[in-house]
Amino acid sequence: MRITVFGAGGIGLYFAGMLARAGHRVTVFGREQTVRAAQEGPLLMSRAGEESSVPDVRAIAEFDPREPFPDLVIVAVKAWQVGEAAVALKAVVGPQTTVLPLQNGVEASADLAAVLGSERVLGCSCVVIAERIGPWAVRCLGAHASVEIGALVPDSDARVEAVAEALTPSGIAVTRSADIEATLWRKLMLISSYGGIGALAHQPVGVTSAEPETAALVRAAMAEVRDVARARGIALDDDDVDRMMGVYENFSAETTSSMQRDLAAGRPSELHYQSGAVVRFGRASGVATPIHEVIYATQLPSETLARQA
Repeated sequence: MRITVFGAGGIGLYFAGMLARAGHRVTVFGREQTVRAAQEGPLLMSRAGEESSVPDVRAIAEFDPREPFPDLVIVAVKAWQVGEAAVALKAVVGPQTTVLPLQNGVEASADLAAVLGSERVLGCSCVVIAERIGPWAVRCLGAHASVEIGALVPDSDARVEAVAEALTPSGIAVTRSADIEATLWRKLMLISSYGGIGALAHQPVGVTSAEPETAALVRAAMAEVRDVARARGIALDDDDVDRMMGVYENFSAETTSSMQRDLAAGRPSELHYQSGAVVRFGRASGVATPIHEVIYATQLPSETLARQA
């Protein structure tokens, strides 16, 4: 399969390497420093102390309209960059191209579909911790990626199967979602809650989950997401809160969310698309979200400063 990965951060490089190792023709769209690093040597990957190199992954900083359309485009930029990515991809997304967004939050698929067509865009919930350690090097922390994918419209079911067939041999675990909206909100419930409380506490999962009052706050934050989702017609219930609490409690002790790490490092984060989205959708639906309002309001000054830097 001909695959373009749009974005050369940790997630983008990880997917590029995994798919190229499985024999796909992979091109990474990134900045000039990524292109220069790719010209100097193969993509470097590491996990659990083992290092490997992946040749034949190409990097570009601009699209060539003379090239064939890719079969699959993986959008691996941050949530706030999706709109810009959608515009840039218009020239290279053909009738048979499928677009797979990997962003946290619940808005990326709709934003891409508005520009590229809902029949071409899938919904996806991705779980992996991948860190870029150089312009052309990535480290996977913990287990390999797992994704849950689903069609936004019924006519896209065949695209779901084609993507699953491409990802699975690459070592990426794939689950097919019959209700991708519920899947995306379930993940938002998890990441916005444990990541938001982790940001407030300045502590990883091993610390927050061991403190009963703090763990109870994470659960209450998840319940807020459940209530907002239900008000919007999304099929979430108490079992989903229990399930996501189980995921949170079984993370490795050192785990932190990407939003939490970005906020701590003074980098732009996905605050607006996680707790910020819960607050925004809650207000629109008349649902109170006091915990996420505290997360959003207390982290907003740091977020604003990071974006001004």
